[in-house]
Amino acid sequence: MNKSKKYITKYNGTEELFDEEKIRKSMRSAGADSQTTEDAIDSIKKNFKNYMNSGEIYRYAVKQLKKKNPSVAIKYTLKKAIMDLGPSGYVFEKYIAKILENYGYETKTGQIVRGFCVEHEVDVVAKKGMKHYMVECKYHNDSDYSSDIKTALYVHSRFEDIKKGCDAGLNDYNLEEGWFATNTKVTNEAAKYAKCVGLGVIAWHYPEAKNLEYYIENKKLYPVSILHGLNKKQKEILFENSIITIQDLLELNPDSLASTINTNIINAQKLFMQAEMLAGTLRQ
Repeated sequence: MNKSKKYITKYNGTEELFDEEKIRKSMRSAGADSQTTEDAIDSIKKNFKNYMNSGEIYRYAVKQLKKKNPSVAIKYTLKKAIMDLGPSGYVFEKYIAKILENYGYETKTGQIVRGFCVEHEVDVVAKKGMKHYMVECKYHNDSDYSSDIKTALYVHSRFEDIKKGCDAGLNDYNLEEGWFATNTKVTNEAAKYAKCVGLGVIAWHYPEAKNLEYYIENKKLYPVSILHGLNKKQKEILFENSIITIQDLLELNPDSLASTINTNIINAQKLFMQAEMLAGTLRQ
């Protein structure tokens, strides 16, 4: 191993080269300007130790961004916030449904749909006009995991059976497309196969244009787990009450939020200010 190069230790214990360009890109994607980005990276490099834990680097990056631009610091934590929707995939399914609703779809989750051969439980059934779109959600607890071609093959085969059932009049759906949505990346082979067979994909950084980040950022559909100051139990309470996006939270008021998550009014007000800042509705 080349000792002149700098390495980081990832969450899963593996080691990889320290890549400042990767950090730079993620900061700029979160909305940091060039000066803020370079100042933060210079500070990280100054305090970097070889084989430093990636989580420690991440926390340091957030800390540096907070000093310059609190809203950017929050947005920078989006991927982790989506990971915090776990550990099961149920909340992620509800989150995807909420996203689709904001793009004009009617949605239902956990639907049993008759295929030609067997019945299938579909995570999200979305409807726009007279057409239906069925979404298989693949939530992963490991941020470094990528959905592979086996996932694409599995999802596509399910929707092929459902489509055949539709054509045979075995169900009341008019299936236009099958999609799969994931909180992590997809492999090149999975993406290539999905494109070839017409399987829709909503993933982290894929497709290049309308990916998961796009659908979130475009309408500011940040999950409530992105807000700083919520503990794990409080996040679970919000999810249980179908308060999944910051828009859901802003339908409450600080008093009702404080009562719901068992916190004090000052903390509830801080959470509201963060949500309003992200939604672009914070009054100056």
